[in-house]
Amino acid sequence: MAALDKADSLAELDLTPESVLADYRLGFQSRQASLIGRREVMSGKAKFGIFGDGKELPQLAMARYFKKGDFRSGYYRDQTLMFALGATTIREQFAQLFAHADPVADPASAGRQMNAHFSTRSLDSAGNWNALVEMFNSSPDVSPTGSQMPRLTGLAYASRLFREIEDLRKLTQFSHNGDEVAFGTIGNASCAEGMFWEAVNAIGVLRAPAVISIWDDGYGISVTNEHQMIHQDVSRLLDGFQREPGGKGGYDIYRVKNWDYPALNRVYRQATRIARREHIPAIIHVTEATQPQGHSTSGSHERYKSSERLAWEQEFDCLEQMRRWMLEIGITDEETLSEIETNDRKFVEEQRAAAWRAYQQPIQEDIREVTQILNDLPIGNDGRKAVGKIVKRLNAKPNPYHSDTMAAVHKALRILRQEPLKAIEPLIQWKKNHWTRQDQGYGEHLFSQSERSTLKVPEIAPIYSDRSPTLQGYQVMNACFDALLERDPRVVAFGEDLGQIGDVNQGFAGLQKKYGPLRVSDTGIRETTILGQAIGLAMRGLRPIAEIQYLDYLLYALQIMSDDLATTRWRSAGGQMAPVIIRTRGHRLEGIWHSGSPMAGVINLVRGVHVLVPRNMVQAAGFYNTLLLGDDPGVIVEVLNGYRLKERMPDNIGSFTVPVGVPEILRPGKDVSVITYGASCKVAMAAAEMLADAGVDTELIDVRALLPFDIRGMILESLKKTNRVLFLDEDVPGGSTAYMMQQVLEVQGGFRWLDSDPVTLSAKEHRPAYGTDGNYWSKPNAEQVFETVYRMMHEVRPADFPLFF
Repeated sequence: MAALDKADSLAELDLTPESVLADYRLGFQSRQASLIGRREVMSGKAKFGIFGDGKELPQLAMARYFKKGDFRSGYYRDQTLMFALGATTIREQFAQLFAHADPVADPASAGRQMNAHFSTRSLDSAGNWNALVEMFNSSPDVSPTGSQMPRLTGLAYASRLFREIEDLRKLTQFSHNGDEVAFGTIGNASCAEGMFWEAVNAIGVLRAPAVISIWDDGYGISVTNEHQMIHQDVSRLLDGFQREPGGKGGYDIYRVKNWDYPALNRVYRQATRIARREHIPAIIHVTEATQPQGHSTSGSHERYKSSERLAWEQEFDCLEQMRRWMLEIGITDEETLSEIETNDRKFVEEQRAAAWRAYQQPIQEDIREVTQILNDLPIGNDGRKAVGKIVKRLNAKPNPYHSDTMAAVHKALRILRQEPLKAIEPLIQWKKNHWTRQDQGYGEHLFSQSERSTLKVPEIAPIYSDRSPTLQGYQVMNACFDALLERDPRVVAFGEDLGQIGDVNQGFAGLQKKYGPLRVSDTGIRETTILGQAIGLAMRGLRPIAEIQYLDYLLYALQIMSDDLATTRWRSAGGQMAPVIIRTRGHRLEGIWHSGSPMAGVINLVRGVHVLVPRNMVQAAGFYNTLLLGDDPGVIVEVLNGYRLKERMPDNIGSFTVPVGVPEILRPGKDVSVITYGASCKVAMAAAEMLADAGVDTELIDVRALLPFDIRGMILESLKKTNRVLFLDEDVPGGSTAYMMQQVLEVQGGFRWLDSDPVTLSAKEHRPAYGTDGNYWSKPNAEQVFETVYRMMHEVRPADFPLFF
């Protein structure tokens, strides 16, 4: 390997000796933060560390062309970029390393994410949007490798929408005429994942201005590129994405060495300028990178790298190469560099110490508070002696946590449990207050806490008149979507078959022609990036409706829905939001992959997303109106066999709302409460009519939403009246029926009102079989519901309800 080319002109690259030296200092400080951070983990002050050492130079080059308004969607190697942009500080990096649960100390995540998971504050303290065009923006990182790529699709595509949709140009806090670039970063090994290829393809098809950097150090932890990809070279595989000369479709693809500072600046300047001006995406394959400390603090790279490789990494460390180059071309001298490096090491140590002091201060205050309370308790000698040991042990801990204090208090209370309650009341009260404070600190921001919380959207009843038409369900949905698109220019809808033909069930029929192909769009078969596209668009201020054609296909996107969308607000400690509306359809039809109802799998993986299960299209329309008025994400599962059923459409189809988490009593009764949702409502209603003929008065309740579930306790009130309950749905046994039972009997305390065993009735363990009979013997039918409820009544009053089946 040759040394860096001395002939490169600084002026040609818009560089000066001063700017080059400033870059080196930033890179050096970042490296020191990595080295010192690793030391903090090994000393026990932090739990885990992962750093961006070895990748400093390409990130410095990227930062030079990263403008305010741009967005980053990256991963845990990008600390130098964030430092260079001023989007995070070294002290904040250490605060996150120590898990300091304070949004002032760690604005990225308030201690909720491990270190090097970056995020900027798109929202102010009241939950309002900041002016994103005035910020260097970073979407909140996730650990699952490759998961930053689907979101990048939408972050980049938003620029095209802001540029090409006239009505969006007035939203100047979000975009400056669509000039923003979305920067994606990913490691070489993660490029073997499907999400990477799906996102690269989607970004290219959408002609979205993304600049994707691949940091390639030849390894994925211990696994070399030989086992990662064909030819051991990802950019060779990407050649097919290269655009034709002068063409608009495809990518500009670059290959540059990680240690070549002038070349890195040249490549990032060219790639970013073209992406910004012409909306041509770029891929920059940064090769010959190193990772001086290995993958993370969990292991040593000496275990799997040869001595020759380790020597090469030391020789071609990017900062070492930059240092030599600066000396060779006379930018600085050895004495100056040595002085700078000494001062910068000291500076990073000072930042680490300040972060540690700030982290420990509230913990030490708690220890002092508890020590004082324990010492002042009016207790006997035996108790005093035991408490003294607890106090001594607590105060001797070298690196204490809040949980150490809580554990000490709990131990003291156990020991003193026979003391008069009045004597230990101060300790009990401290424990309650401290637990509540910490619990709220970690638990808040799962959903919006602003005035635009979806839970605060006022209920507006549907209005019916003599003019209210009776239409097929798909026509009701069509009118709803038409009203949404007309009312709010931020609304964009997309999915497979959604645009030209108006979706497979015609809910968007004619709307692409009316609103244009950017507002109502077709996509390829790519569920993961359909959702990722929506997340990125929502992070940039738009209101996307992303259609996943069938509920069963939601599984393709479930990882992104769970790890990214559901946690966006929480993992950024209220700093960002992505109010995505996911539209899908499912439940009753026929066949294994078109009539599934995997609701328990969904609800237990997407806490942080509202899961709404309307029984018909009017109810669905009300939920769309509600979600659009709120700022939380939600998924609406429309009933698949309801599009051709007749419904009366409200006059206020575009404005009435259905409250989330509020069930509806479809049929009042006094004998048994039947709790269900979605397509099962129709089955339960048919059964209720049969039961009425047999003398059983059934109360039928449509929960309407699984997340949140019955926030007003309506089902408990029903149970108080009937004292018997059946939970019904089409999920597998132990699925959503078990979830509903737990909510009613445990959370609401409904077990106190039971006179009979609670019962669940669900689909079979196998998938739904094809055909009418397959459906009948796979999912609950009206006859089964009848027999289940009737049997409950037989157990109570066998003479009145003799068994006949």
